[in-house]
Amino acid sequence: MKAANQKIKKSSQTGFTLIEVLIATVILFASIAMVSMVYRGAFLSSEKANAHIMINGVLPAVLSTIQADIKELGTTGQTSITQKAKIWDVDYNWQANIVQSKKAPKKLDIDSGKFVHSKKEYQLWQVNLTFSYKTTQKQYQFSELSWRLY
Repeated sequence: MKAANQKIKKSSQTGFTLIEVLIATVILFASIAMVSMVYRGAFLSSEKANAHIMINGVLPAVLSTIQADIKELGTTGQTSITQKAKIWDVDYNWQANIVQSKKAPKKLDIDSGKFVHSKKEYQLWQVNLTFSYKTTQKQYQFSELSWRLY
């Protein structure tokens, strides 16, 4: 009879108690929550980095376009230029205003030996450029020089 009572006691002592299972469950869910927060942060950082890469990738092409437009439209006598466009799913708009305008300095005419006025006028433009890609916006400001004949 003693042997039967010892077997019963051993079988009743095996396994986990309810409190041990609850504590293990809380630890498990806390770990899952921490991992998901880290994953979410990494995903958002990756999306943000991708947006900045897209914007910086189109920047050289956009700057070339803006320079060409200012040189072309600056000869018409306009003092302000505004344009919007889209390239590779990146929207951009820019506005340029003349900050300063001066005539070219006199130059020496070799044949006559006199200083003559040049027929060029130099224009300094202040350009504000804004890019938008998905939820990311990036702004740039720079100066551009153009000239026109008068």
